[in-house]
Amino acid sequence: MVENAYGNNIKCSGPQMTVSPFVTTSFNQKRPQDYIYHTPVYDPTDANDDGVPDNPGNVLYYQENYSGNKDSLGLNFGFALTFNIPLDNRFQDSCLDAANTQINLQKQELNAKMLNYEIARLKNCGELKLAGIYFDPKSRFAKLCEGVMVSPPPNQVIPHTHKLK
Repeated sequence: MVENAYGNNIKCSGPQMTVSPFVTTSFNQKRPQDYIYHTPVYDPTDANDDGVPDNPGNVLYYQENYSGNKDSLGLNFGFALTFNIPLDNRFQDSCLDAANTQINLQKQELNAKMLNYEIARLKNCGELKLAGIYFDPKSRFAKLCEGVMVSPPPNQVIPHTHKLK
């Protein structure tokens, strides 16, 4: 039975069709390979009608018989076709619902991990920029901190000067 696995031990099996081709052979042989055999024909003469042959055991001649010994080879081929169809669709529907729920959970988990990665990238790149550390813009690693901007914290007065006139 073919099963689709969706993680968290959720496996659903559906209808399936199986085609199984086959070839079989058989070989029969009889040995010794004698095409004819001889059967003795005995003398049945009863001249005095006493019910007993006059010359018992006397072979008149040998009759030639065809033995029928032949080698035979049989070759059979074909295919078997099997259908497996669930009879109760309630189980199929509930398995499909469980599979869809599992897929949605996996997508949410992936989104959460992507968000954690982006937040960690933002935090680390921002701290490094504040410390004056950054990648050379020509470096292939410069893309790691691409798009990260550092601005002063809110409600903080940045040291500044004014010109008086």
